[in-house]
Parts: sequence; C-alpha cells; structure tokens
Amino acid sequence: MKLGQQLKIKQNQSLIMTPQLQQAIKLLQLSNIELAEFIDNAQLENPFLKEKTGLSEKKLEPAENITPDICNNLNNSTDPLKKDSNVDLENTFDTHLSSDFNRENKNLSEKEIIKSSNTTSAGEVIEKTLENKISLREHLVNQINIDFKDSTIKTIAIRMIDFLHPSGWFITPVDEVAKDLNVDISVIKEALDKLKHLEPSGIFAENLSECLGNQLKDLNLYNSSFKILLDNLDYLPLGKIKQVSKLCNVSEEKIFKMIKVIKTLNPKPADTFSQEKVHIDQPDIIVTRSEKGWRIDLNNSNLPTVNLDENYIEEINNFKLDEKGNNFAAEKIGEARWLKKAVDQRNKTILRVTSEIVKKQVSFFKHGLSHMKPMILKDISDAIGMHESTVSRVTNSKLILTEWGAMPLKHFFSASIASSENTEMHAASAVRETIRSLISSEIASKPLSDDKLAGILSKEGMEVARRTVAKYRDMLNIPSSSQRRRESRLQRLVSN
Repeated sequence: MKLGQQLKIKQNQSLIMTPQLQQAIKLLQLSNIELAEFIDNAQLENPFLKEKTGLSEKKLEPAENITPDICNNLNNSTDPLKKDSNVDLENTFDTHLSSDFNRENKNLSEKEIIKSSNTTSAGEVIEKTLENKISLREHLVNQINIDFKDSTIKTIAIRMIDFLHPSGWFITPVDEVAKDLNVDISVIKEALDKLKHLEPSGIFAENLSECLGNQLKDLNLYNSSFKILLDNLDYLPLGKIKQVSKLCNVSEEKIFKMIKVIKTLNPKPADTFSQEKVHIDQPDIIVTRSEKGWRIDLNNSNLPTVNLDENYIEEINNFKLDEKGNNFAAEKIGEARWLKKAVDQRNKTILRVTSEIVKKQVSFFKHGLSHMKPMILKDISDAIGMHESTVSRVTNSKLILTEWGAMPLKHFFSASIASSENTEMHAASAVRETIRSLISSEIASKPLSDDKLAGILSKEGMEVARRTVAKYRDMLNIPSSSQRRRESRLQRLVSN
C-alpha cells in the first residue's frame, strides 16, 4: 500500500455564522428591556446613532407594507389567521398602555388606581405609593441610631441588617456573620440581643418560635405554657391536640385559645415594610380584544427605537476624509443602518410568531388557562415557515399581557395529555389548572384524593394517572388530601 500526499478540489455548501448574523440571532431572544440596554451600548460606540430619551413614538409599518420574505400573509384577506380567529394584525402600538396595564397586571394595586384621577398613570401611582413608604432598613437604622450608645456596636448592628432574611428573621449562623464582618463573635451576639428588641416585634428572631415568642413577650402574654406550645408547633398541623395539651399541662380548650392568640401574630415581621428593590415586570407584547377580534401590540412603553443621525451622515459624506477615516465612517454607517433594519425585523418577527400563537390558542384568550391547548414549537414553525430554533429564540424571555394576566410567552407551549374519548388532546397546563380549580372548590372536611381527582379528570375527557395528578399537585404547591384534611380539622377546632 503506497502512502502519499495529493491535492484535490472539492465543492461543498456550509452556513457561515457572520458577526451580523450572530447579532441578529441575539436580538431575537432579547426582551424589550434587554434590547434597550443593547441599543444604549451601541450608541456609545457608534457616532451615527442618534440618542433618544423618549419612548417609541414611531409606529411599525402596516402589514401591507411588510416585505413578503418577512411576513407575506399578515394582511391578506384570505389569510386563515384573520379569517378563522379574528386576529387584528394591525401593527400599531397601544398608546393607552398605562390604563390597560393597571387593569390587567396583578402586581399593581387596583384600589389605588381606581381612586386616582383619570389623568394619573400607573407609574405615578407606583411612585407616589413607594415614596411615602419607609423601607425596613431605614426604619431599623433610625432605631439603632437612637437606642445604641456604643458607636462600635452601632456600626456592627447597622451592617447586620444586610444579613436579614426577607421574612425579617436572622437565620445566618452567628459565626459566619462574625467572619464576614471580621469581628469577634461575642460582639455579634451582643448586637443581636439588642437588635431583637427593635420594632417591628419579632424582628431579628432566629426561628419561628423565637419570632412569635418575642411578640408574645411584648404583649405580656408569654409564659411557660406558650413556650412549650411554640417549641412543639410541628404537632399542630398533625392534629395532635391532646399530646400538646399534656405537654403544656393545660386543657384542650385552653390550647385552642392559645392557638387563636398565636394566629394573631405575624410570623414574617418584615412583610409590613416596602422592599428597597421593587421590580415590576413589564410585558413585551400586549393582546387585547378589539372590534375585529384580537389585537396584538408591542409594548411601546419599553420598546426602544434605533434612530440614525442622517444630518451627521450627510455631513461626513460631504467631508473629505483620508482613507482610514472613510473606511471607519463607512463601517459605522453600515453598522447603524443594519442595526435599525435588524431591530425592525425583530419586532415584525415577534408579532408574526405571537399572531400564530393567538390563532392556535384562541380558546385560552377567550376562556382562560383551563382551555389551553397542547402546542409545541414545531406547530408554530411549520405554520409560519420559520425554523424551530427561531421560534424558540423569539419566545425566550418575553412576557405577554392578556386578559388573564401577564405570563411568559413560553407558557403557551405545553405537553399533551391523552384523552379518554375520541376528542382533541389536552394541554398539561390546562390539566394543572383544572386540578387547581377542583381542589379550590372541594369541601374542606372532605378533600379530594389524587385517585378521586384522576377519576373526575377522566370523566371530563382527561386521561391522567394518579401519580401524574400527584406530580401536578406538587407543582402547584398544594398539599396532599390527608394534610388538607388535618389543616381543615385544626381550623375548625380553632374557630370554635
């Protein structure tokens, strides 16, 4: 066998990921907030991008002006999307977002918005609400400055606020805090003892029993019986009232009265204060009812725009630059024009994907979560002629606002559940919502077991095994039927 080197010519095709193609793919998966940050950074590096502090004012092109390769069927009167589902595909932005967003977003206080005047926006309501509230940190620092005389202990105490759990408990081990603050553990313990006397009552407690005990002490109700009861709180959900009464050496009637007192206490003392970092997720897409059916808009309150400084571009083109300067200017002008085109195409692609989702999930938009249909990425990609990876990137990190609240766009893609009849398949999310609804309407003293739930679902056409019901129930953070029964019994005993 003879070995040697040879030169051969071979022709093949391959996809080359150019930097611009990589960036276009990246833009697809960015949310509106992330896109705004990306454009801000681009403006710092490109002198031909005009800075604009205001929100998006320019409307997207109407569907009839969209190039065929981007969205060739959106405004066609024969398009089944518009014919069958009555989806309004006018790509104009909703200029009344504030009022709509207040009504739909569960995170906002509906009562505050109703009381405000018609000209008050949601942002103003939130700002006024927040600025009038004092944070927990400010509240504690004010007390420390008054109550703590030793400057060293005062400084350490203020730094220890950063170790508080959101509930108001101090659950970080003392030795770890001493190590992080580089002080002796005795100093931490001394500061902690004083911090436990601050308001709100129960703050800086190291566990639930101590938190509730400190509140009872402030009410002058704490005694040996309450101490034993608090040390054995785990027995209460199990319904072991007799055992607890024996441990406390009091009657069962007295135990019920003590439990009523404990129920008036606050196990999370920090909850009454505003959090310093308030984050309200804003949707990227808004779907609302219209006279024609359904209207799909991009959220213009957080959607950035790319604006070119055409005057500066013209000035540079008329200016005589050297070869290096011309090359730099041409490169940056090309990047700016490409970015504007890429962002416009991103927005149109999002609208196109969302419109197909609305078409396939129109039952959800009309009736809610229990009517969600099973759907996978391929269903959308086949319908609009895009690759599954493109659809996946479009739906990544995007929030959509519907009549049923704001939710991730990914939420519409759900596995299918077999049907017990010759009917269409059911989405797993719809089955979970049905389970939630059944449990919420059950008789408290006779909770539905997983077997019974599976039987009811089967009668409704959803073929779900008992173990699947248990899995979905756990996903919904709903306890088992036996635990729900014990909690119901305890609730009845306490309320008597």
